[in-house]
Amino acid sequence: MVQKNKSHRTPLPDPAIITIPRLVTRILQILIALAASGIYGRDLQFATKNDQRADSRWVFAEVVVGISILLAIAYVLPFVRSFKTFYLDGVVFLLWVVLLGIFGVLFAKVDCRGAAGCRRMKGGVWVDVVGMLLWFATFVGGGIMLWKDRHGKSIYTGRGSVA
Repeated sequence: MVQKNKSHRTPLPDPAIITIPRLVTRILQILIALAASGIYGRDLQFATKNDQRADSRWVFAEVVVGISILLAIAYVLPFVRSFKTFYLDGVVFLLWVVLLGIFGVLFAKVDCRGAAGCRRMKGGVWVDVVGMLLWFATFVGGGIMLWKDRHGKSIYTGRGSVA
């Protein structure tokens, strides 16, 4: 099969059925990451005020949140074709899985009667679950879109392969 060079072509804009859910998902990723940042940042701020050493688990959480926010903001931009770098969504998904594993083990079986900080961290575990699922959805969706882009048919006749 002859490979056609598509680098000189202007890509067609995504239809609204793809653009709207993509934007909603990316905005939710940003909001979830901001919520997680507030949850974990509060403990880091408390440690800093009391001249304590910051726990590496909370620092890791803030790093994952920062990467998530930066990548989601970059993918919200209209000219970025995020499905072509869907593997980055997979990397961030794995980071959220590790984050969920760390804090899930810490707070899953803890009894939080009367401890507001403990209840906040249990809520943080659920925020991690939602963040992980959102990044998994964009990872799988990006992979499907890339596969369709590479194995699709021409838009004019529907007979020719575009790859």
